[in-house]
Amino acid sequence: MTQATKARKEAVQKDAPHPVADDVAVSSAARQALQALLRTALPDISVSNLSAEQLSVALTQAHESWGYGLRHVRHEVRMEDGGELGLYADRARLGSATDTPETLAAAYASMQAADEQGRSAWAVLPEGYRVTLEPSNRQLKVLVEDARDFETHWAAAANGSAQRTGRQGDDLWVEVFRAAPGRDLVQDAAWEVVERIKDRALRRELQRRAEEKGILGALLGARGEGIEAAMKRSPSLHFTVNSAVVRTQERSFEVWKVVQKEAAASLEAAQQAQVERLVSLLGSPGRGR
Repeated sequence: MTQATKARKEAVQKDAPHPVADDVAVSSAARQALQALLRTALPDISVSNLSAEQLSVALTQAHESWGYGLRHVRHEVRMEDGGELGLYADRARLGSATDTPETLAAAYASMQAADEQGRSAWAVLPEGYRVTLEPSNRQLKVLVEDARDFETHWAAAANGSAQRTGRQGDDLWVEVFRAAPGRDLVQDAAWEVVERIKDRALRRELQRRAEEKGILGALLGARGEGIEAAMKRSPSLHFTVNSAVVRTQERSFEVWKVVQKEAAASLEAAQQAQVERLVSLLGSPGRGR
């Protein structure tokens, strides 16, 4: 477990109270739906004993991983009459936990301001110095070790990713972003499923069909009715991990380099894990896998 993952889990689950009602009874369906949504970013989370405040913390952390660029927004989960869990952004209700993932994803996407690379154009800090980095690390070293509140614009990083750095008070953070659209991940997962099939005749047949229908069309056809509908209902298709944010309170450029590497490694691992979840969702089209 990385430092970032451990910190996220502890922040959500420490001091968890006894099962709460927060003045209203929450339906099991609402909790299960919210848990499925949050697990796209926080795979180990259990929401059964969390208060509204703790659920709001978890939703905020999930947004850091989803990468919608809404880190400047206050995210809340509110327990509502009727047993529902309402999802709020800056006090405006965007939907409920039991809305379809497609509906919720569209609601959050409507708040985005993305550049041509899909990176958020919104600032994280409500105010503060924003700077475009020079090619050398000298400028960044000065910012990390001496600056007050600041935020850098996106800069290209390894493996097609981008990163930005900022400080708010004592909290120094690094965010690494690489777009991972759900449709692309499903295509990757579909190829992975086919490659793992041990029945060579079946594998060759699916590869042949892929030339006509695409790999996803070939696999969905082989799996039978219902699998495509099941995928559309899955949060994993609509809420994907695009970012990783790691924090430190150290004012050291050497520590910043460690944090930056941890953020990049965390994003890589999380994106591979979501492909594996989609592989499990797609399942095998036949025996002998």
